[in-house]
Amino acid sequence: RGLQRLKHPIVQSFINFDGMQCGFCTPGAIVTAKALMDKNPDASSEEVWQALSGNLCVCGTYPAWAKAVAEAIEKVKEAE
Repeated sequence: RGLQRLKHPIVQSFINFDGMQCGFCTPGAIVTAKALMDKNPDASSEEVWQALSGNLCVCGTYPAWAKAVAEAIEKVKEAE
């Protein structure tokens, strides 16, 4: 709800990296990524993987998620 109105960079990044294949796990991954970015805007790759590790995905889009979060972190930094 809040992400849609704001058009948060994480949503576009997930689209850019095909991180929304089946759609079942996507909301959890996006909310987890947003929470990580709010808590740690300079999250490292390891921290991104750790944060996303609690989300299960049958499609195997984990690498796409990690790339999407990294891109979103950079976009937010550039916008500041």
